[in-house]
Amino acid sequence: MGISRQEFERRYRAIRALMQRDGLDCLLVAGLPDDFNRGNIRYITGSGRGGCCLFPVEGVPVFLTGPGQAAAPKNRKTIEALDLLRLSETTDAAEQAAAELSRMYRGGKVGIVGMGLVTVPMYLNVKGKFGDKLTDAAGIFEQVRAVKSQEEIEKMRIAARVADKVFEVLVDMLRPGLSDYSVYAAVKKTIYEMGCDYSFDLIDAEGARMNMTFFPTGERLKAQSTLFVEITPAFEGYYAQLPVTLPIGKYPPEIRKMVFVWEEANRAALDILHPGTKVSDLYRTLVSIVQQHGYVSPLRPGHAIGLDALDFWSITGNSPVILQAGMTLAVHPSIMTRPGADACGLGYTYLITGTGAERFSKVELAGLVA
Repeated sequence: MGISRQEFERRYRAIRALMQRDGLDCLLVAGLPDDFNRGNIRYITGSGRGGCCLFPVEGVPVFLTGPGQAAAPKNRKTIEALDLLRLSETTDAAEQAAAELSRMYRGGKVGIVGMGLVTVPMYLNVKGKFGDKLTDAAGIFEQVRAVKSQEEIEKMRIAARVADKVFEVLVDMLRPGLSDYSVYAAVKKTIYEMGCDYSFDLIDAEGARMNMTFFPTGERLKAQSTLFVEITPAFEGYYAQLPVTLPIGKYPPEIRKMVFVWEEANRAALDILHPGTKVSDLYRTLVSIVQQHGYVSPLRPGHAIGLDALDFWSITGNSPVILQAGMTLAVHPSIMTRPGADACGLGYTYLITGTGAERFSKVELAGLVA
């Protein structure tokens, strides 16, 4: 499985066309092994471990690796584009990156993708070599990653099926007194048993709130309260998100009202989830419905999603993004009495199609209040 050679070659052609347009000889692409900063590296190497790749407008990209790692037996399993790369072993990535870029340089510009992820020594070395020829080229990757290929879409569909299974596991196991450590263990166990690489799973088991953390904090579920989990597994690198607020027994009356407000907001969003919609209009649609019912929605009500849990842009009131067929996004308006107080968060991951939107998840969240 994994991404095909043909798909990587398609990506390389698309990136290089934009590099030629912008007069770029080569790129320094940096990433971290976390849920928000690994996507660019994985897009060109197939590795989810972050790192540094030097990408020329012509020729073979160079992926930096540690000493003795170029011939590691598991490289073929962890670096999907291995046959299209040259692995360069080094004990000094900052020096090696500058040296590799120098070999690719033709007198044009040198782009950095992931400026905030480059180490200070690496940046100083590269800046010392190329001076004002150095430029931020992150926009190239934002453009090529915005619209998903069929291979990418299928992996997100699988990730959504994993999220649905986690939902089913949680519904079956939740009971008063259960520790959030046990909940989190069940989430991770299900995700990994179904073949996922990693996952991003916010959790809050304290009362009926949404004061999310990236890990359990020792809370125990209480009767007539809720559990919030943002279930976000990544299958072969591609995330799908299913945020849920689950009742422990029955929803508290105020949370029950919020679920109906979410249903109304979600229906309104579906009416405009199609090519040509401004993301800023989507934001206003979602938030205005929440506010009309006397609640607040201070958290972003969604974002693009793909190789990162948050792929470049969020649903905001000033977003310049216009939806296109092939884009994927998570839509999840928060509904709160006030920040830090009782709240509800629910949502789905969608694919923008030629005429509307496909919901990846098969779970019917509206049924939670039936």
